Amino acid sequence: MKHTTSFALVLLASACGGSSGGLPAADDGGIATRGGNDGPVVASGCDHVTALCAKLHECAPFLLEALYGDVNGCADRLTKVCTEQAGSNGSGMTQTAILACEAALKTATCDDVFGNNIPGCSFRGTLADGSACGDSSQCQGGFCNTGGSLCGTCASKKGSGEACASGSNDECQIALVCSSGKLCATPAVVGGPCDDNTQPCLSGSFCTSAKTCALTVKPDQIQTEKCPGAYINFADGTFCTGKDAQPGQIVTATKGEPCGLAPSTGQPALCAPGSVAACASTGITILGVPTQGVCTELKDDDFACTASSDCQAGAQCIAETCQIPSGKYCQ
Repeated sequence: MKHTTSFALVLLASACGGSSGGLPAADDGGIATRGGNDGPVVASGCDHVTALCAKLHECAPFLLEALYGDVNGCADRLTKVCTEQAGSNGSGMTQTAILACEAALKTATCDDVFGNNIPGCSFRGTLADGSACGDSSQCQGGFCNTGGSLCGTCASKKGSGEACASGSNDECQIALVCSSGKLCATPAVVGGPCDDNTQPCLSGSFCTSAKTCALTVKPDQIQTEKCPGAYINFADGTFCTGKDAQPGQIVTATKGEPCGLAPSTGQPALCAPGSVAACASTGITILGVPTQGVCTELKDDDFACTASSDCQAGAQCIAETCQIPSGKYCQ
């Protein structure tokens, strides 16, 4: 079964989060703050996360619910992540850049989002290639190559046909996506030729056995349409097990309830909030999703952890504590 849904919106969300200490002073072009008895307080600066969460709700409503619960949960979480990232040394997340991203999100189409084609939200920092970094917004080249570790080095985004070892669209130039074969590629259009390894389809479509992009079945068509092939669409929660099968809908579950692709209830379910990470597997996994499991509660920031999968979205297990990754750890 093909994993048709791009996680571009999640990656876009993570591109709005990941780093460090105090926020830059307003006269440096950074996020404005105001002082007081309780120390600096953010006056403005991460308002673009509202537009980001609204776009996620528009383009991938099931994914938003599974990851964050609702739009408010999304905005709350991504504001914390953004605030950390904006404080990283050399961060390009200045007030001007954030306002440009907010405006770009409001006019972007879902194809723009899934196709990594929103130049206004590609933050560029001041650190040269090869510099130590904790998130991509610090880098002149637009990408922090961590290799799955907490810290990495700044690098330039890759062009068409070049390897994107991270598996993230963030590693590719604008309008290119990272395929399942980990190559930067121009996404295929509906009806056009495709290959999951070299030229994937955008979310909302999938690469059929005939190697052409076909539309997935929409939620309101489940009762009237037959499956065009096998896929899982995490954007809207629809799935098909094969051509001409009856389409299905993944549901959400809460703490203590069964979850997975084939839970005891019989209906596929992901945890909300927490998605796949909060589904503690009691069986095998397919495409990284448990077939059976039970929803657990992810750890909040500053709580003890043993793995990053224990932590809320945007956080990692750093020194056995859930923390939002930050450039401050990598200086």
